[in-house]
Amino acid sequence: MNERLAELRERLNLTVRAFADKLNISAGLVGNMEKGRRIVTERTIKDICRVFNVNENWLRYGDEPIFLEASEPIDEIKEIIDTLDIEHLQKMKECLDMIIEYREHNGGIAVLYPETVSRPVFDLPAAAGTGQFLDSYGYTDMSFPADVVPPDSNFGVRIAGDSMEPEFSDGEIVFVKQQPTLNNGDIGIFVLNTDGYLKKFCLNENGYTLVSFNPKYEPIEITENDNIRIVGKVLGKYKF
Repeated sequence: MNERLAELRERLNLTVRAFADKLNISAGLVGNMEKGRRIVTERTIKDICRVFNVNENWLRYGDEPIFLEASEPIDEIKEIIDTLDIEHLQKMKECLDMIIEYREHNGGIAVLYPETVSRPVFDLPAAAGTGQFLDSYGYTDMSFPADVVPPDSNFGVRIAGDSMEPEFSDGEIVFVKQQPTLNNGDIGIFVLNTDGYLKKFCLNENGYTLVSFNPKYEPIEITENDNIRIVGKVLGKYKF
């Protein structure tokens, strides 16, 4: 098999490095397999046949032809899908879900390809309840229907908790405009003593408080001993 492996690479006009890159293996491994120093594993045989459309019987036993005939459309689609990572597949799924929903609501007559925009969404939630750590660089770029994303927003934060119900619910994503100040009554994202919160910003004669919409949560009075930072103003929300 090692001789046929070398023959295949030469027929494809690929260097050892290029051949290895297409199979996600090392060039050294390819070189050793061609020289018979390493066995070709079952996984590698399957990958070679899939990636280069090679007749498995030829690779194993030398039975002609070397290459299979052109794949059926479904096989071609599968090959394309195999090249995509999970993030791209997730975005495709989101797009297909929107198309299906549109067709279900419009008698299946037409397909609408909605315009989307992306925003970085922080992986760790700002709590709408007891607080969660928010100062993190971990985020995921996510796509949303363009008509639900406020143009002035800079990023999204996934909310956890029920203290801002019924206006904001657990699991929703709020879109935030990054800014260091808020006006009285604005809804914002705050970092208070390293915990992240979604709250209403309220001024009073004694200073200011962070207020919940859910009456079972007491307002958070900000004192001079607290370390608070305004992350930004909430401009909108979205729930998948």
